[in-house]
Amino acid sequence: MTQVEPGFYNNKDLILDEIWALLTQGVKDRNEDFRLPVVVLNSTNGPDARIVVLRGAFKDKNILRFHTDIRSDKIEFIKKNNQIYFLFYNKDKKIQVRATGTATIHYKDNLTAEAWKKTQVISRKCYLATNPPGTISKNPSSGIPEQYEGKNVPIEESEIGYENFSIIESKIHSFEWLYLASKGHRRAKIEVTDEGSKAYWVTP
Repeated sequence: MTQVEPGFYNNKDLILDEIWALLTQGVKDRNEDFRLPVVVLNSTNGPDARIVVLRGAFKDKNILRFHTDIRSDKIEFIKKNNQIYFLFYNKDKKIQVRATGTATIHYKDNLTAEAWKKTQVISRKCYLATNPPGTISKNPSSGIPEQYEGKNVPIEESEIGYENFSIIESKIHSFEWLYLASKGHRRAKIEVTDEGSKAYWVTP
């Protein structure tokens, strides 16, 4: 089957819009591959990677957001080195995007308060864990208090989870985009600032 040539194939000025369209869709659509990027942070032992859920994508500000437990080791990594890297891949569109930026921790501020109000109870439950993420356990454990295991948590009882809730907001400085095509791959690097963007073709 012949792969249809999209408009951005030979027009680098259309690539950034495609990237942000996928990022925005990732926030809204659980089935969009861009919803679950790999995030890489800098630990004292080198790169440290994990998958997160994309919770916000703001083209006008060049910002990406995800939520995390304030007790997570991600927080300490960011405090020591706030450089952050994202890796996205959409299998159907055959598009890979790498993003670099700087991360800011939000905790108990207007941003987290507003996000917490919109967070479903099933997600709030994750922040009820008694011990910090990564705590060594003698037995298999979700970390969630026994009275909530396998049960719905009443909304009023989930409020205690806000104590552990935080948002990582990443200011993106550049994207590297790769499109896989049978007739020839395409790759571009895009530098982004509050004033605008500049795209360059790169050999795949």
